Amino acid sequence: MADIQQLQLLLEGVNGWNQWRNTHPDAPIALQNAMLNVANLRHANLSKANLEGADLYHANLIEANVQYANLTKASLNGAIATGLLSYADLSDANLYSAIFTVADLSYVNLQRANAIGANFNSANLQGANLQNINASHAIFWQTNLKDTDLRNAILWGAKLYCANLERSQLQNTDFSGADLSGANLRDADLSGADLRDANLSRANLEGANLHGICWSKNVSGRDTNWNNVIGLMAAQNVPTALLP
Repeated sequence: MADIQQLQLLLEGVNGWNQWRNTHPDAPIALQNAMLNVANLRHANLSKANLEGADLYHANLIEANVQYANLTKASLNGAIATGLLSYADLSDANLYSAIFTVADLSYVNLQRANAIGANFNSANLQGANLQNINASHAIFWQTNLKDTDLRNAILWGAKLYCANLERSQLQNTDFSGADLSGANLRDADLSGADLRDANLSRANLEGANLHGICWSKNVSGRDTNWNNVIGLMAAQNVPTALLP
């Protein structure tokens, strides 16, 4: 359960909360299962806080510091979190339609999270663990996903325009219907990935592993867009049908 005194202090205002944290830098923050829905937590220092199972529905976390925080199974539906979230644990969290634009999510744990319709536009997710995430229809425009683990992730219909996926692990990832136009997939492992109806126009596949990819027509009869793909002949395990 949450520490009632800490929760009350936080709800009274971020300025007083941050001052208290500055004078008690080593105090453990116990906010698990806290009701913080629609709370104004802008600029709040929540680093290393235990927010497991907390309700942050539509919370304002703009420029908040949530580094190293425990947000496992927390609900951030519709929340705006555009600050520091690096190394935070968001495994099994509900992030439906949450906004993470330009946020620092480097090395965050997003395993099994529900991020349907979430907005990661221009965010930094380098080195993050997104295994088994459901990010269908999510937005990753120009997002840094370098060295991320997206194995078995669901990204169908996602917008990954000009995203950086260099050296990412994309084994068995579902990219069906996704927009990967202009994406950097250099040296990424796409083995077993579903690319049916995906848009790979101008994507860079140099050094990528394409072993066992699914790229033929989907159930609606739409095919993968390979127009102007860069580095296809320098990729590994290119399907014979795609060779000139």
